[in-house]
Amino acid sequence: MAQENDWSSLMTRINGMSNQFTKTDWKIVNYIKKKPETFLESNAQELAKAIGTSDASIIRFTQKVGYSGLNEFKYVLQQQTARPAAETGKGDYAALLRDNQTILELLYNTVKPEKIDLLRKKMLAAERIFVVGLEVNQYVAEILTFKFAKLGLPISAVTNYDVLKVYRKISTPRDLFITISLSGKHAVLSEALGDFINNGSYIVLFSNHEKSLCTAYTDLLFLIPKTDLLPSSNVICREIILLQLGDMIFQNFLVKDQTSYQTFLKTASYAVPDEDEE
Repeated sequence: MAQENDWSSLMTRINGMSNQFTKTDWKIVNYIKKKPETFLESNAQELAKAIGTSDASIIRFTQKVGYSGLNEFKYVLQQQTARPAAETGKGDYAALLRDNQTILELLYNTVKPEKIDLLRKKMLAAERIFVVGLEVNQYVAEILTFKFAKLGLPISAVTNYDVLKVYRKISTPRDLFITISLSGKHAVLSEALGDFINNGSYIVLFSNHEKSLCTAYTDLLFLIPKTDLLPSSNVICREIILLQLGDMIFQNFLVKDQTSYQTFLKTASYAVPDEDEE
């Protein structure tokens, strides 16, 4: 159940989850945006008739976005629509903070712990690990590579097309590729992933989209909340979300793999041991 004090981020929450919506969900969202007052005044049956769906679909949508049901969702929506415009300015830092908080909350709620467990096991079993980040994703790939190297993992970054071309030819079933492509539409990258799959390598993808050119060649997908519909879309750093996902995976290593944890203590000057070990 969503907390009552997060009503100010309702539309941010909805927009951030847009990559998880069905066509029916989108019909409901569009109706809310166009006719919020009518939505508030109507019951589930009336809304279903007006939108062209079922009352059960209305209830499922409100639960999907984090509320107990239609009543709680309408309460939060009412608070938002009643809030003075001066308090909801899109250009202030409060809006940016709210968007960042909502996006990170969505990330933590969306990423399944069992997927992170699986990735850790696959990374520990791999002979070579590559973080693929081309163009705008280059720096994130390099940061993640540097971070995970402190666990003693055989990891390196692939950040240009020439290196990518080489590994399309020589990748093996013992290789694991963590690939960053939020759009998933990168044709050259998707072709490379196809070659990796044909060579028996294991493919992990960080992306905004569940279905894309790249996801067709993916063994394990981590879905990243979208930011393009947020009020702060022009200034919010998408890299923060990717790095936060990296932190979640990194923590899984420290908590669940003792060898990785001990290696981290030895290699990272900033590492702080658990109090029980001091």
